[in-house]
Amino acid sequence: MKIVCTKKNLNQGLLTASRVISSGSTLPVLNNILLKTDGGRLKLSSTNLEIAINTWVGGKIDEEGGLTVPARLVNDYVNNILTEKITLTTENQNLFIQTEKSKTHINGMSADEFPLIPKVGDSVYTRIDAKPLQDAISETVFATAFSETQPEISGVCFSFSGKTLTMAATDRYRLAETTVDLLQAVENDRQIILPGRAVHELGRVLTAGPVDVFLNEGQVMFRSSDTELISRLIDGQYPDYKQIIPQNFATEATVDRVAFIQSLKAASLFTSDNNNVELDFSPQTKQVLIKSQSSQSGDSEIGTEAEIIGAKNNIIFNFRYILECLNNLKDDAVILKLIDASSPAQIVPAKRTNHQYIVMPIKI
Repeated sequence: MKIVCTKKNLNQGLLTASRVISSGSTLPVLNNILLKTDGGRLKLSSTNLEIAINTWVGGKIDEEGGLTVPARLVNDYVNNILTEKITLTTENQNLFIQTEKSKTHINGMSADEFPLIPKVGDSVYTRIDAKPLQDAISETVFATAFSETQPEISGVCFSFSGKTLTMAATDRYRLAETTVDLLQAVENDRQIILPGRAVHELGRVLTAGPVDVFLNEGQVMFRSSDTELISRLIDGQYPDYKQIIPQNFATEATVDRVAFIQSLKAASLFTSDNNNVELDFSPQTKQVLIKSQSSQSGDSEIGTEAEIIGAKNNIIFNFRYILECLNNLKDDAVILKLIDASSPAQIVPAKRTNHQYIVMPIKI
């Protein structure tokens, strides 16, 4: 193989492909990236046997070929090269990286030893725009839980129906759900569960523009203009979370998201014992009062301005569950909806209807 490319393109490709590589794998080839010419471009591939990434880099191909090399070493080296033009050459099981002022050789392994990355489906199941998909990932994936006994809740549920994708994640104490419009309607409704890590990496590797989705019985592939992410699916039935979503509320408070985040962070300094904060909703004073106390640090009461309708109310939360939701939203204002101190509460954006977050209170 011989290819000439720019440092910028190669560096980006290596960073993208390296995302799913787990350090210290017992199979040495899984610590490597596969470099291979493909269709007039350089293809970079990686896998941990559950998630795989293919990404393509433009360049001038002089000779076809392929080789696998240690991901961390080649990443660090290319990142520190000062010149812009790089020539990659393979000979036997060695990769030579040459610039105007340097020539380096890295020991590699045969491309034949690299695990086969499966092809997923022959036709596009649906298509979605990358930006709303990335936003939906940010708003949901944080609510997953690592569970060996319940692997279903270790992933994000993707429900495809008509021209809508609904994504949901839960750890049994909270639920995040976001809906996204599809660019291409599905012919057959499907519900799949993607591992949480695969969803995290999907949000990071997508590039702007349409994303094609391919499905088969056990795997899914998301393909953007120059990158593919392939993941196994979690086998099982996702919890029927719809039944726990409250329909009627006694109190609704609209707050500035950033101001509420700052108040929660300040109050959290006095929750070292249990992470609990008490929220008092007062329609008369038009504020949400955040109370916290610690036997070691002291106590705090912080008022946040709010537009409150309905009854006076009070509830206790693990503040981290509230902060994680608010930090992953981009809206200026959110609405907190309560029934009472022992029922699930809801947080929704003030000016859109495609996201909701349900969180259980702390019962004392």
